[in-house]
Amino acid sequence: MKSTTIHVRIPSRLKKAAQKVAQANGLDLSSCIRVFLTHMDVRGTMPLPPLTVNGFTEEEEEELLRRMKEPTIPIDDIKAFIDSCKP
Repeated sequence: MKSTTIHVRIPSRLKKAAQKVAQANGLDLSSCIRVFLTHMDVRGTMPLPPLTVNGFTEEEEEELLRRMKEPTIPIDDIKAFIDSCKP
């Protein structure tokens, strides 16, 4: 298989942070990028779901908003309520 090189400029802080995560998972950055791109090739989708500005997937946010409108849900502990909306 013929290979090619990709050059990407990123902030050094981002590179260092990503290297820590990669190493914690037994990978290097090149392997992580290959996994990311391979997923796109095989599945035809982005490997990570798009998130709303609130950090939820669209489905999670819609469920949260739907449940917030239900008067039967006590909101004594907002963190527990939000966590209960996540799959």
